[in-house]
Amino acid sequence: MSETPATPKPGPGEQELLNTIGTWILSVLRTEPGWDRMVVDLKFQGGRVHLRVREQRGQEVVPGTAGPIKEDSAVIPAVEQLRQRSYVRGRGTWFTATVVVLAQGWPEPTHRIGGTYDFDGEPRPWGTEGPWTAQDVLAHLEEFPRTRARIPAWAAELAVREGVELPALEPGAEPEADREGVVHPLVRAAIDRFVGAPDNKAMIEVIRQCMAGSLLLDVTASTLVQGPDGQAVGPGSTLRVQTLGESDGTRSLAAYTSAAEAQAMYDRHHSDGGKPVLLRESAVKVLQMLVDDPQHDHLAIDPAGQGCRISRPQIEWAVRAPHNDVVKAAMLENNMSQLLAGLLAPDGVLLLGARVQGERAVPVYAKPQEDGAAPDTLLLFTSAAEVAVLDPALEVRSAPSRQALRFALDSGAAKVCINAHPPVATLTAEQLLELLALVEKDEAEKDEPVGAGPSAGDDSSRGARED
Repeated sequence: MSETPATPKPGPGEQELLNTIGTWILSVLRTEPGWDRMVVDLKFQGGRVHLRVREQRGQEVVPGTAGPIKEDSAVIPAVEQLRQRSYVRGRGTWFTATVVVLAQGWPEPTHRIGGTYDFDGEPRPWGTEGPWTAQDVLAHLEEFPRTRARIPAWAAELAVREGVELPALEPGAEPEADREGVVHPLVRAAIDRFVGAPDNKAMIEVIRQCMAGSLLLDVTASTLVQGPDGQAVGPGSTLRVQTLGESDGTRSLAAYTSAAEAQAMYDRHHSDGGKPVLLRESAVKVLQMLVDDPQHDHLAIDPAGQGCRISRPQIEWAVRAPHNDVVKAAMLENNMSQLLAGLLAPDGVLLLGARVQGERAVPVYAKPQEDGAAPDTLLLFTSAAEVAVLDPALEVRSAPSRQALRFALDSGAAKVCINAHPPVATLTAEQLLELLALVEKDEAEKDEPVGAGPSAGDDSSRGARED
């Protein structure tokens, strides 16, 4: 079992590799001029590099070539180096990469090339290659090992099903800077994807990742008084959170995914040096702060560099819709007891995504692995953003979480999957039945009145009736 981490090889940087791949894409394309975006997905499977091409013209997306790249192709080394350069010890590297080529100014367009990376999602079949196997997972993790917590649930389940033991690094194997320097790596990765391909779906992905975890706020202008129990912000504090004046006259609430990002913005306004005073807050609370304060028109995350700006209406939509932060956080932290508590709490909520067909609203199911198999896994969601990132056309319905789980059982679902994109959690119908039965039994016992009348077999009861 190999535990030797792969390390990025000396050589070209990420953007240079993306440019090499993008230039190759343009050289081999056989397409009519006038397209806006060329999207090329890449994955390693069965010892080969596979690609899928999609061409976008306005709102129309046209599928193109799908299949393995020739083994002697000049682009293969660049794809291999891109995967190696993306590797972080313990965290892993991508299973699927997407290279996006944007074209503007036809008939002689200029091109911009960017990339996004999926570190956790299961690679899907694009042609005749079939689904990933446990051997594909094994080969990936032997070359790019992860900690156990970073191995996606789908990969672990696939290995168990096929009887394959996966290698894993010790829990502390991730670099300190990666584990603590970036307080919310999933938001940072979502922003990177948005910068590479800025569209509404990428923006929703950033919001989706903000429904759990933490962000940093610059509170340098605050008056902070330590609380009686050592809290950084005690009752006597006056909190002033950094806001930014934008060139269009609007104001943004600033938030950061790392101290380094906050420092970069601080340095812009403080030429004499120094460090900002930072407060780590729940990302959902940061979103709520913006909604509660009408002076904020946007949330600007990592505004000093490659960041993004999210408008107030988008954040209001995410925060004001029902959401289950406990369940989302539990999946992010791989905490099963917290997950169950969030699912079974009396005030817990879950959402359904439904397709309206005539007068009926049909809930969505996960696509089965086997071709032709009937879908048997009902999808439930922790927030409206989780529904929208799957398909913005879905209608969102909410219900108390226990009621939603009971609905899944009554509809005949064999499994329930919470959220469609990682992190996800899957529970079988048998597990749901057992959990709901335990909750109902516990509540029935709590509701039983104290000092209830004697049973029919009690002597004092018989005596009372005889009198």
